[in-house]
Amino acid sequence: MRTALIKMLSAAVAMALATAAVAQQQKLSDADYMAKAMSAAPETVAKGATIAAMEGGKMRTLQKGSNEWTCMIMPDGVPMCTDPAGMEWVHALVTKTTPPDKVGFMYMLTGDNGTSNVAPGAERPTPDNHWVKTGPHVMLLGAGVKAMAGYQRTLDPDPTKPYVMWADTPYEHLMIPVK
Repeated sequence: MRTALIKMLSAAVAMALATAAVAQQQKLSDADYMAKAMSAAPETVAKGATIAAMEGGKMRTLQKGSNEWTCMIMPDGVPMCTDPAGMEWVHALVTKTTPPDKVGFMYMLTGDNGTSNVAPGAERPTPDNHWVKTGPHVMLLGAGVKAMAGYQRTLDPDPTKPYVMWADTPYEHLMIPVK
């Protein structure tokens, strides 16, 4: 199942990749790519994860994992590691389809470059897209977020505290800072 998810994700991500991001990732050696991808999660998770890289619209496995986690570098250069449900959620986000009705978990322990809190996929901040940049964090993805009350659900949240990104959309998820 994970292989099928990786194939689906690779096709969807390939369509979304910017030429500059691809060029940046291609400059990394396999060892450097793996080290950067694995920096997204705790060592105990990352060392057993599948490490995948996008190349020419296809996903190439650099390391076959011994656990259910997959680590990769996203098109914007940010490393992430996620479980199988998280891979399904990312695939749904990229293909603009309905996310799975299950809870996923993602590590992004190096932080992110920021994203619009109203326009998933926006490439840069604009005066009206409520850009949020979060430091090291984990994400709770999928159906479970809707039942969580008490977290910030504003367009301009304080990213040093847990908040719901893309609130009231099918892709809402809980961002939880860890440092």
